[in-house]
Amino acid sequence: MMRYEPTLIVTRMVIYRSDKIVYDAAFHAGVNIVRGENSSGKSTVLNFIFYGLGGDLTDWSTVARLCSRVVLEVSLNGKKATLSRDVSEAGTMQPMEIFGGSYLDSIKAPRSQWIKYPYRSGENRESFSQAIFGLLGIPEVSSDLSGHITMHQILRLLYADQLSPVEQLFRAVPFDRADLRDTVGRLLCGAYDSAVYDNEQKIRELSKEFDTINGQLRSLFSVLGKADQGFTLEWIDAQRTSLEQEQAATQRLIEEAEQKLYTSTKNDKLTLSQQENVYKAVQALQSELIRLKQDRDALALTIADSNAFLAALKNKIEALRDSSAVVDHIGEVRFQCCPACYSPIDGELAKHACHLCKTPFESEQTRSRIAALILDTSLQIRQSTLLQSRREDRARTVDQEIRDTETKWKDASRRLSALQSLPSTNDREKLRDLHRRSGYLQRQIEDLDQKAQLAATVRQLSDRKSELQATITKLRNTNDTLRAQQASTLAKAYTLIADEVKKLLVQDLRRQDVFEDPRSVNFTFEGNQITVDNESYFSASSRTILRSSFFLGFLAAATKNPFFRHPRFCMIDSHENMGVEAIRSQNFQLQILRVSKESKVEHQIIFATAMIEPELEDEAYTVGAFSTNVDKTIGIKLD
Repeated sequence: MMRYEPTLIVTRMVIYRSDKIVYDAAFHAGVNIVRGENSSGKSTVLNFIFYGLGGDLTDWSTVARLCSRVVLEVSLNGKKATLSRDVSEAGTMQPMEIFGGSYLDSIKAPRSQWIKYPYRSGENRESFSQAIFGLLGIPEVSSDLSGHITMHQILRLLYADQLSPVEQLFRAVPFDRADLRDTVGRLLCGAYDSAVYDNEQKIRELSKEFDTINGQLRSLFSVLGKADQGFTLEWIDAQRTSLEQEQAATQRLIEEAEQKLYTSTKNDKLTLSQQENVYKAVQALQSELIRLKQDRDALALTIADSNAFLAALKNKIEALRDSSAVVDHIGEVRFQCCPACYSPIDGELAKHACHLCKTPFESEQTRSRIAALILDTSLQIRQSTLLQSRREDRARTVDQEIRDTETKWKDASRRLSALQSLPSTNDREKLRDLHRRSGYLQRQIEDLDQKAQLAATVRQLSDRKSELQATITKLRNTNDTLRAQQASTLAKAYTLIADEVKKLLVQDLRRQDVFEDPRSVNFTFEGNQITVDNESYFSASSRTILRSSFFLGFLAAATKNPFFRHPRFCMIDSHENMGVEAIRSQNFQLQILRVSKESKVEHQIIFATAMIEPELEDEAYTVGAFSTNVDKTIGIKLD
């Protein structure tokens, strides 16, 4: 069967009480019905699936609180993985362990092959939601107030549970936000592009930098004043040339005066102590400069190497996802003749083996290995990116240290050059005026250097300001385009979902007049409600049918249109507690079967009921045995 991505299928659930298995059931693609008497544990099974997939759960049943761990074997876009979460009465923020492979393989695997993920991501570890989204190919979505979107928030729109108000679409939580619901709805409708959020983040960061640079420029202009001369690099270079020429002339006068002093006075003793001290300072600064440049070069090589390594890891993930698609179809490749000698190939086709060379292969095991490699590679990318960021910070620091050291080295070199050409004496009264003039000229040159730095800073800031403005404008234009595309996609998704819901309502028994021929079905994720012909007040049973129809209709639309990011998975808890009569619930079950049979792609619908439609009492649709108040779904006897 064809597969749209993302697709989530639960294939097995095992529940432990300490080391004892108290529930073990296999699930399958398509329709899965958990059936049994009222209060026999059906909702507990669905709640454990919700929790095992990453949902937060606080309303545990008495039996569930006695369990210690839930393990789910899942197929994520065809790749097998096993998820394990310890049961906690807190029910929130619990970590998850993930094994890249089947449940049976996970039992035999060493603990080192399991990866433990926290509920929320940290500096050097991604959350289990990010890991699962990575295997499903769902983009990482962030909200300004709540941070990363989690599996719990996604599952709230995939699980129609018993305890949430029937007039609401999302599973009820204590603290619910409209903007978060809207983001989740847009994501599942395929109308959320992470590039919009990333661009908004960049716009905010660049706008802060733009404002900072703007403030710095205003401060510099207030210091420099409005004079046109003196604050351009060209004028500064001309002034420096003039001062250097004057200083050179003064230097020649000093040399002549000292030469005359040396030849006329034998009692004047020279000292080289100052020259030696400055020479040592130059040597020390030069050694430090060499060391810093070596550090910079080494960092540059390491950064370049790490960039190549990160690119290779990202390419590896893409290749692994492509490999998963190849594995799905490798068994379908058939040769009519040998590619070497062109002789006809006869003989029976071998199962789980190449029909040409008879080498055995197992696509399930291959997909499991691919899932494990994707998880491990994603972890490497996150850790390598963090290390790369630290290296780049260090490289910027080293560059600044090099600039500072070069300035000090140049100053020391100039002092040494002057001292080497003009050896100092202990007493040079006659040269005092010349030395003062030379010092004054040197200070003027240094002042020009500072002005040159200010002028260069102004130019750099102005260039950066223009660059930021252009980038911000480009990002805003890109986001305007993306938002227009998203609005079009969202409108299309809303229409497709509404059409599927109308089909389901028309097939309902004649219990609600407006359901018989609905003109419109409108819903809002942000407002968390659904209306039919602008009406929302119905009986509890009709609202239950309407809510269940929305979940089923959402899945139906996603199975017919690949642009949805809905994982083609939903769970619907039993109707009987909401006053839905048996014949009406059984009619809805037939609609579940119809939607499933009409689907041409992989999907999964898990439904719990005490009133199963006889036509569905079949191993192809049911999960486990019919539970009773004596033989409950979870094998724990209460005293």
